[in-house]
Amino acid sequence: MTELDDLQTRRNEQNNRRRAVTNRRRTIFGGMSRWKRRLLLFSIWLGIGAVLAAIVGWFAFDLFTRPYKTWAQEFNLEDINNLNHPSIIYDRNGKEIGRIFDENRSYVHYSRDPEKSEVSENMINALLAQEDSRFWEHKGYDPIGIVRAAKEMLVAGGKANQGASTITQQLARNAFDLKRRATARGERDMGRKIVEIYLAMRIEERFSKEQILEFYLNRVYLGSGFYGIRAASLGYFGKEPKDLTVREAASIAALIKYPNGLSPLKNIEGNKKWRNDVLDRMVRSNYLERNEAERLKKLPVELNPKPLSRGSSHIHNFIDAQTGELFGEDLVRSRGLRIYTTLDKDIQEASGKALQTQLDAIEKRPDYNNPLMKDYKVGSGDKPLYLDGALMVVDNATGAVLAYHGGRDFSKRTFDVIQEGTRPPGTTMLPMLYATAFENGFNPTTVLIDDAIDNRRSGIGGSEGILGEWGMETERGRYEDAVTARRSLAYSKIAASLDLVKRLEAAKGSKPFIKLLERMGIRPPAREPGSTEANPFYYPRVYVGTEPVSLKEMVLAYTAFPNLGKRPRETYIITKITDANGKILWTSPQAQGDLHTVDVMSPIAAYQVHSIMQESLHKGSAQRTLSFLPEGFKGAVKTGTNYDFSDNWLFGYNSHITCGVWIGFVESKKPIYPNAFSSDTCSPILGAIFENADKSIADTAVPMPPSVEEIEICSVSGKKATMFCYETERTSVGDRYTRCTYKEYMPKGDSSLGSCTVHGDEGISLSDFFPSPGNAQQSARILPVKPILPTAPDLVGDDPFGCVLQKNPRYKNASGIEDVSLGHDILDADEVPDDDTSPASGNESTLPIPAPDSIRIPVPELQLR
Repeated sequence: MTELDDLQTRRNEQNNRRRAVTNRRRTIFGGMSRWKRRLLLFSIWLGIGAVLAAIVGWFAFDLFTRPYKTWAQEFNLEDINNLNHPSIIYDRNGKEIGRIFDENRSYVHYSRDPEKSEVSENMINALLAQEDSRFWEHKGYDPIGIVRAAKEMLVAGGKANQGASTITQQLARNAFDLKRRATARGERDMGRKIVEIYLAMRIEERFSKEQILEFYLNRVYLGSGFYGIRAASLGYFGKEPKDLTVREAASIAALIKYPNGLSPLKNIEGNKKWRNDVLDRMVRSNYLERNEAERLKKLPVELNPKPLSRGSSHIHNFIDAQTGELFGEDLVRSRGLRIYTTLDKDIQEASGKALQTQLDAIEKRPDYNNPLMKDYKVGSGDKPLYLDGALMVVDNATGAVLAYHGGRDFSKRTFDVIQEGTRPPGTTMLPMLYATAFENGFNPTTVLIDDAIDNRRSGIGGSEGILGEWGMETERGRYEDAVTARRSLAYSKIAASLDLVKRLEAAKGSKPFIKLLERMGIRPPAREPGSTEANPFYYPRVYVGTEPVSLKEMVLAYTAFPNLGKRPRETYIITKITDANGKILWTSPQAQGDLHTVDVMSPIAAYQVHSIMQESLHKGSAQRTLSFLPEGFKGAVKTGTNYDFSDNWLFGYNSHITCGVWIGFVESKKPIYPNAFSSDTCSPILGAIFENADKSIADTAVPMPPSVEEIEICSVSGKKATMFCYETERTSVGDRYTRCTYKEYMPKGDSSLGSCTVHGDEGISLSDFFPSPGNAQQSARILPVKPILPTAPDLVGDDPFGCVLQKNPRYKNASGIEDVSLGHDILDADEVPDDDTSPASGNESTLPIPAPDSIRIPVPELQLR
């Protein structure tokens, strides 16, 4: 019985416990049904799981983003507005010669107070509507903006019309160059975006919204080389940012996504389309009424570009352009590159100073009647008509440029004469003509006819006729009837040179000359208006330098003479570029030893022309230049004065460097001043160049090639001199016999000249040349040279570019000579007195008349044959 009672007791206790649990459940769930209770329990457990997942996710996210957050903390926010990272330019000796920075950026300040701000609210509204409509609300990044951008991308069929990056994120990305840094670290776009967000949050904590907008507006690139809002405002619309209208501001804001592609200077219709899109966004952001937006959308994009000047000199601008092609403009202007060049600072500065000084001196001459540079106002709308000049110095062996001045004042005229300009070179083209002749059967002893010509009949095909054009490059020139090729080139005798042209064409055609110019690097000039390509032919006037060429081409061509027939393939300026830490980013082929040369002419022809130009410097048309050069100068010089004194050229070289100087007018063709010869205008500049080059570059003589020998030539016969080549010389104390010879350079072993036949080589004793004192006059020999009678009045060269009419007083009874009377008797040749007032001197037998305007006679161009 007891056992049964115990069993019953235990059962009762169990039932009581079950009832207690049931009662507790009823108390907790309030009489919920079973499925509801289960749902509630599931929700509870789900919540617990979510919390646990969030905790795990947070730790995972923190673990994943911690490196990016740490990276974002490494940036120094004080550098956020550091826009001045100039690229430094060094000369060949490591001296700093300049810096490249973005002069097309000019800083402006922004404030929400219109009285203090330099940027209009129109620009701010257009910018925020286009790029970041919640700028004033977010803390650096905008989750709502991300969702909105994704929605718009879906609506637009996958095309992003608005980015998810806030203005602060864009500032962080650009100010700290995150794209480049991420690429260098091997990071993907997602990692960069995370860093961008963390950095944007730091920026928002550190700076005010106004400051962030100011930093952004001054940094952003807005196309066409314009960095910052002020550069773009002036560059597109010619006004300050505070004066921008709504549609102008919208046009600029539209550029941020595609700055170059939508530039109104290049794609005005594309800019208008995206401008109108910005106007619609301004309506949605409540910055603009819909009816006003519709009115503005119908208006065109009206440009008035007045961009900020760029660069400080032509050479800085040229180096800027070259490095920009290699690395991009923004990198060059802001990342502190180190640019090493071939330039020589001392020569560069001295030559630039000499150029400025000489041009200023010319403008102060009493007979200078052209516009002055000081009177020209930039931005006036007038053309800069003042006198300009340029120069270039290169290393003969490598083509390295040692000095470069593309114009007089870069701030007034950015046009680079060296790179973009072509002008007629005048008689500086003659050495190329004579080099061609010396390679094709002629030599320096060849006798040429130096007499007045009618250009319309003998102007090599009659391409154009300018009366008096074929004078000599001297103010008091004289025709000499017959001269050697040496004397003709040494004195720049154009008439004699044209005689050489006619004879060369008759023997070989024009092809040798054209091919020589091509080998020298001188291209045919462009013929079609606006064309930049040269057509493959020249007009005949190219022989005497009336066809335009560039200074760069001519300087490179002249290196063929000191190089004895070779020239560098091209000129170059930049040798290498490094980053700020010295890491080499780029090296020029020439600096790596790729110094290819071009064979231009034979060493014989090159040295023959070189020796003639040396003679010209000491006693020819260039002798006035000699006094400006260093004492003992061993090089050579060639002057060049174009018709009407409108262009002056001067080229000089020694064994190491070649330089060229040009003075003239870029915008017009008019005389610099009356009788403006290049030996007067350009010589001080050339002298300054060689004076400074002489301090660091040894001036040694150009060596005579092994294939050339020096021989003695009879100055009377033009043949090899013999022991009998003497002439009588009258002196104040009586007559004496003088050796009538000079030194000439001919191919070694050449026998084409033969020996002198005038003075003879047999049957004549020394007593014939050294008679007794009483018989000196009787033994002087008179050569029976038949004169060439004129068939019409001559043109002579007192003023080679004017026109002088003369009857030659040496001739008598010539047919038709009475048509123009002189009022005095005409003497026989042996009756002409020696004094300077005689008719033979031309002082009493000339009648100056004004030079007529140029005339052109159309003929077919010169054909190669």
